Amino acid sequence: MRTIYGLRYSGWTEKALWALDHHRVSYRYREHTPLIGEPLLRWRTPKGVHPSVPMMLDGDGAITGSFNIAKRAEAQGQGAPLFPPESADLINRWEETSDNALKVARAHVLVGMLRNRQAQMESLPGFVPGFLRGLMTPTARMGVRFIARKHQAAADVDAAIENTVVPALEKLRAELNGRPYLTGDFTYADIEGAAILQFVSPLDDRYLVIGPGTREVWTHAPLAARFPDLVEWRDGLYAKHRLR
Repeated sequence: MRTIYGLRYSGWTEKALWALDHHRVSYRYREHTPLIGEPLLRWRTPKGVHPSVPMMLDGDGAITGSFNIAKRAEAQGQGAPLFPPESADLINRWEETSDNALKVARAHVLVGMLRNRQAQMESLPGFVPGFLRGLMTPTARMGVRFIARKHQAAADVDAAIENTVVPALEKLRAELNGRPYLTGDFTYADIEGAAILQFVSPLDDRYLVIGPGTREVWTHAPLAARFPDLVEWRDGLYAKHRLR
């Protein structure tokens, strides 16, 4: 059985899981715990590859990165293609745009996590009992700082949002131009675009259950007010295409 290791709230993990579910590829999901799970993650990662999640383990070894996992899902699964040849350039372009925007989103969330005690408690592993969670928030903050160092999170998050995320959302709005998809049919490019909006307005609990502190950290009210049409587009895309 394939096993996916990821961070459930991560846009990268969601892109990989969406592709797997779209193609009805069976898998087991395992939540990665930053800092604590790092040694095991490094051990599983192929030599020369930056250790990160999502990671998929199957009969051919470890595959890292949402794009690579989605391509493998396409090769092994069924259903309508997410990577039609005629959309290759569009998908590759949106992969770069989505990746850059998600890096900024991650930096924004890390800053918010350091300020939100409730989110820190919610980020602790499931095996930590409720009565200990308040006492273990220093451990959660240590994990947040570890992620920031590991991925070299942007120092000036507000500037990075204006310089990277806002242009990406404006481009998404322009290329959609009121249409349901970036091209004629639903493709991985739409998944890439939709992932950016997770830190603008988090998904409904039907698709991703998160605590109130985490939801607060992941919400960027000014961007949500600036791009309500894109949030509505994302929600419609999920309602139609996000299988469980």
